[in-house]
Amino acid sequence: MFKDYSPRLIFGVMAVTCIIISPLFAIFVPMTVPDLFLTDRSYFYIYSFGTNVKIIIAGFVILAAAFAMLCWKRQIATYVLSLLLLIGGLVTLYSSTSTYTAINEQVVFKSQLIGSQKMQWDSIERVALEFVPNALGNYKFIDKSGNELIVQEDKSMATSYIYLMASKKNIKFDEYEKK
Repeated sequence: MFKDYSPRLIFGVMAVTCIIISPLFAIFVPMTVPDLFLTDRSYFYIYSFGTNVKIIIAGFVILAAAFAMLCWKRQIATYVLSLLLLIGGLVTLYSSTSTYTAINEQVVFKSQLIGSQKMQWDSIERVALEFVPNALGNYKFIDKSGNELIVQEDKSMATSYIYLMASKKNIKFDEYEKK
């Protein structure tokens, strides 16, 4: 392969390809991640679409930088830096699978890139949905001591699931327009 084409051309095409396909992956991959990576079917998953689009695009930009480094010079330092960038890009892409909210009959669990929050349904006093008309909203799970767990809604069907869970547990569910 290197006999017919220059390595700079091949790595340059790979870098440009990473940039071009990043929006496609950023739009379609977040829809499939809960089915591929989050395999516990006892949970209802709300996948953070906006955050994960940014993470996926950043991962592809890092991969493009790794390939662009190989276009520039081919020395030991360049290979090492490119390898580190390649690993960093793949880790960044995989980290997009760790930003989600999982809800089942016992717990509401919110996982973020750094840290997570967990609230048992037994300790939740009320659930509030703050919304803007014709848009999705934020859920506030408020426990008996006043602590809040805020979840951005990314699926319209999450409202019915959370409402059913709250009514099953006899928890007050409020809906109000965000001001």
